[in-house]
Amino acid sequence: MRISRVQIENFRNFHHLDVALDAHAVIVGENKIGKSNLLYALRLVLDPSLPDSARQLKEEDLWDGLPRPLTKNDVITISVDFAEFENDDRLLAVLGEFLISTEPMVSRLTYVFGPSVSEGDEPIKESDYESFVYGGDKPESRISSEFRRRLPLDLLPALRDAEGDLANWRRSPLRPLLDEVSSRD
Repeated sequence: MRISRVQIENFRNFHHLDVALDAHAVIVGENKIGKSNLLYALRLVLDPSLPDSARQLKEEDLWDGLPRPLTKNDVITISVDFAEFENDDRLLAVLGEFLISTEPMVSRLTYVFGPSVSEGDEPIKESDYESFVYGGDKPESRISSEFRRRLPLDLLPALRDAEGDLANWRRSPLRPLLDEVSSRD
């Protein structure tokens, strides 16, 4: 299984991001361009250890370019597509319900933060907003944190000081990953 595409709308510094990923991806860039925001966006969708309270964003998490006051159409969406899981029965059982394509097989999970106001009403305060995650192309197919626990994902801390982090092997955030890969041989 791999993440094959990430789409982000109206989240922090991302007005519209749509990036297709190959089998290996590395996020590198200057300070203050959104690397941490991208990783946090992925956590909103995928991280089972992130409490639901952290998924309930604030108005300042909406892209700054949106006119204020916000309207019911001002929504954050973060979609993550998965590919190359069809040969693993366990992954197929977890992701098969949320297919958006059968050839090639691709599943999608989407995080939404938007107004929960009634038809015609405009949101007026943060408590008028809700967040949820759904699978496939059906917002009514909401998923729980229990579902996220069944996804085989490892979250590693970011390398803030790559030279320093790699110089001390005992404390290196890469150590668990490299130890696991080397034990497979």
